[in-house]
Amino acid sequence: MKRIHFDRKGPVNHHYFFWESWGFGGCLLRGILFMVLLFVLLYLLAQFRSCSRAESRGATETVPDEIVEVVEPGQGGGVPPIREEDIIEDEGRRIVSNRLNVLFGAETGQSDMERWAERFKELYPEDGYEVLFSDPNTKLMAIQVPSERRVELITELPLQIPDIPFMVFDETVMDVSASSDDPFLADRGKAWYFGPVDAFRAWDKTRGSTDVVVAVVDSYFDLNNPEFANTNIVSPYNVQTGTDDVGVPEDFNPNQPDLVLSHGTMVGSIAVGAADNAHGSAGIASACSFMPVSLGRRFGCFAMLQGLLYAINHGAQVVNISAGMSFTDAMANMSVEQQIEIARREFRDQEAVWKYVFDMADKFYVTIVWAAGNENVFTALDASKRGDNTIKVSAVDKSMSKAMFSNFGNFPERRIYESTVSAPGVGIYGEVPLGGTAQLVDGTSFSAPIVSGAVGLVKSLDPTLTTQSIASIFKATGQPVRQDRTIGPVVRIGAALDSVIGGFMPFYDFMWYYSGTATVPAVLPTTFLRALEADNEDPTRLPPLITINFEFTDRATGKVRYVSNLSPDNPWVADFVMSHNNGRVLISQPDKAFCNDSTVAPFGSAVFTVSAGSYGEAEIINVESESIVNNVYRIKRPV
Repeated sequence: MKRIHFDRKGPVNHHYFFWESWGFGGCLLRGILFMVLLFVLLYLLAQFRSCSRAESRGATETVPDEIVEVVEPGQGGGVPPIREEDIIEDEGRRIVSNRLNVLFGAETGQSDMERWAERFKELYPEDGYEVLFSDPNTKLMAIQVPSERRVELITELPLQIPDIPFMVFDETVMDVSASSDDPFLADRGKAWYFGPVDAFRAWDKTRGSTDVVVAVVDSYFDLNNPEFANTNIVSPYNVQTGTDDVGVPEDFNPNQPDLVLSHGTMVGSIAVGAADNAHGSAGIASACSFMPVSLGRRFGCFAMLQGLLYAINHGAQVVNISAGMSFTDAMANMSVEQQIEIARREFRDQEAVWKYVFDMADKFYVTIVWAAGNENVFTALDASKRGDNTIKVSAVDKSMSKAMFSNFGNFPERRIYESTVSAPGVGIYGEVPLGGTAQLVDGTSFSAPIVSGAVGLVKSLDPTLTTQSIASIFKATGQPVRQDRTIGPVVRIGAALDSVIGGFMPFYDFMWYYSGTATVPAVLPTTFLRALEADNEDPTRLPPLITINFEFTDRATGKVRYVSNLSPDNPWVADFVMSHNNGRVLISQPDKAFCNDSTVAPFGSAVFTVSAGSYGEAEIINVESESIVNNVYRIKRPV
C-alpha cells in the first residue's frame, strides 16, 4: 500500500520533514507542551515511590514525627523535647536513642554551623537524618539520626567533616536530685541549717551584691513569689521555648505540688531568696542578682548544656545545677570498686564535652556548682561531675553526718577527690510556687544552692577568685564530716569570707609602698573585673574580661597592667606614681596604657584613689578614667 502525505494544499507524493506540516513554530510549542507533561508525570511517580517507601519501612528505621524548625533563642523556638518512647538504657545510663548533640569550637561562628548543617545533609540525605536545633550563641546543635546508626556516627561524623572543629556526643537523660520528706512545713524555724553553715556571721560581712549574678538552671520558677519580689532578676530564659517565660505550667496544683515542677522555685529561693521580708525563709545571697534558666519538666544533657552556656554568655558568675545523669538500679547496686572503674573508663566522650565547657567557664570567672546526686553512688559516674574545675556538693543530715542518700566521691588513700564540699540536705525549707504551703525536702538539690549562695557572697567580695581558689577556701575553712572521709567538709560561709578578707592588703601595709619600707618588686592584684566593650557587632562573641594589677618596681612608682582573660600574656601597660593626700593614696597613671597589638585601643589615663575600707583593707574608692567604670575595688596581697 502506498503511503500518501497531505499538507494544506492537498496530497503530496514526496517525503518531507515531520514539522513541515505544522511549521517550525507550531512544532516547538507542541514540543514544550510534551516536556511539561512529561515532567508532571515523573513528579507524580516520584511522590508515589516516596509514599510507598514510607509505608514499607522496617520497624528499626527512625521516622521523625515532627521536624523542629531551626531557630535562634528568643525567636519563639527552643530545645526539642525528649519523648519517653525514644529513651533506652545503655551501659547503666538512660539516653535518647535517636538523637546526637554537637558542640562546636568557640572559634566557630554562625556561618560555620550553617556550613556544617549543609554538609551533614549532603552526607546523609536519607530520611531520619535531620538538624533539630541550632544556636550560634551557645555553639550547640541537636541532630536526629536513625537509632541503629547512633553509636557509629559519634566517631564517623568528625572524620566526615574534618574542617570544622566540633564534638559529638549522646543525649543523656537528666533528673533533678530531690525527694520529699514531711508533706508540709508549719514551723519556719525548721530552717535549721543556717547555724551549721555559719550563715549569720557571714551576713554580718555581706548579703551579696547585685553586680554578682547567680544563675539557677532548673525546671521552672515562680518569679511572682514573695521570695523574689525585691530580687534583681536578669535575663530569664526557657530553653524549651526559646522565650523568657520560665513560669510553672498551667497544670501545676499548689495544693498537691509536683516536686519536679516546684524544684526550680525551691532551689532559687534557697540560693538568693529574700531576707527580712516576713515570708518563708531566707536566701544565702539575698542581695545578689538572680538569673532563672528553665529546662522544663523533662530534659537531657543538651538542654542542660544549653542552659549552662546561656548563663555563661549572659553574665552569670555563679551557676547552680541541681540535676544530673540518670542511672539504672543495676549501676547503683555495683560495688564502689566497679563504680570507680566505670568512671575511669566510660562516658569519655561526654567527659571531654563537659571539660571543654568547664574550661570556658574558668576563663570567664564563672563558678559552676553541682548537686552530687542522691543515689548513694560514686559521684564521678556522672561525666559532668568529674575533675576539679567545678564545685560538687554532697549532703549531710542534722547530725552533720553523711546523708544516707548522698552521692560520694573522696578516697584520700587513692588520691581520688570527687566531692568538693558538703552542706545540709535533709529537712530543708522548700518554697512552693503559686502560694502553696512550704514543704520539707531532702536531697543534694538543696545542699547545692546553699553553696551557690556562699559562692555568690565570696564573689561579692572578690569576683576575680577562680573556682579552684574558692574550692580551696571552702575546704580549708569547712567542718570535716563525722566519721566519713568520702564526702567533702561542710561549708562554713562566715569562716570562708574571713579567709577572703584575709587576702586583701591592709591599708597601712599598702602605705609601705609609698614610704619605701615595702619589699619591691611586687605585684598587687585587685578585685577589678569588668567586661571590655567589644570592637565588633557579633553578639555571639563574649567580650574580654579585664583585671588590673599594680606592679611596684620602686618606692611609690611602678606600672599599671590591664590584663585580658583572652590574652593574659599581652597586657596594656603604663607607668604610675603614688602620692598622699589627707590620709588617702592617689595612684596616678598620666599616660595611656598600650599593648603590643597596635590594632587594639589603649586604656586612657587614670587616677585611682585608695583609702581604708570597712575591713581595714586598701580599697579603691574612686577611679577617674574614661576607660574604666567607677566602682569600689580592693587591692589584694602580693602574688
